[in-house]
Amino acid sequence: MTTPANPTPQERAEQFRTEIKSLLDALDTKIESMRADLSADLESLRAEMQQIREGLTHASQPAPATGNFAQMMIDTIIMTTNDNGKPVYKATGEPYQKYGVRVWDEVLPKLGIDPATLTPGKNPVGPIAARVLMNEPEEGKTTQPRKVIGKA
Repeated sequence: MTTPANPTPQERAEQFRTEIKSLLDALDTKIESMRADLSADLESLRAEMQQIREGLTHASQPAPATGNFAQMMIDTIIMTTNDNGKPVYKATGEPYQKYGVRVWDEVLPKLGIDPATLTPGKNPVGPIAARVLMNEPEEGKTTQPRKVIGKA
């Protein structure tokens, strides 16, 4: 079959429909191929996530920290600034009411305290039972608190 030199409008419309149908079929085939690839990738990702979950479930507990520890009941957090203008924190409470114990800003959230809510000076909190790392005692002296490390 030969194509006439001047196809009629109806023949041109039919050629256009045939070309569009061919392009749509090719696009549909491409989309199905992409769906199959994506489905395989998702299954692989699901399997990896399940493996990670199982690994986390069976992960060993971290080794306990070494050193001497004590407990205190925090009732106040004192916020001041160091020489560089950075906020520093000290917890007071029994039995360290007089001098208090240093608390690092990354430990405050472990105690349930948002550092952004603290203002310079005394900030009443808790009481919060906290674990304190103690310094090694010097000869003839008692142990002194070093820092608060988390909840007791």
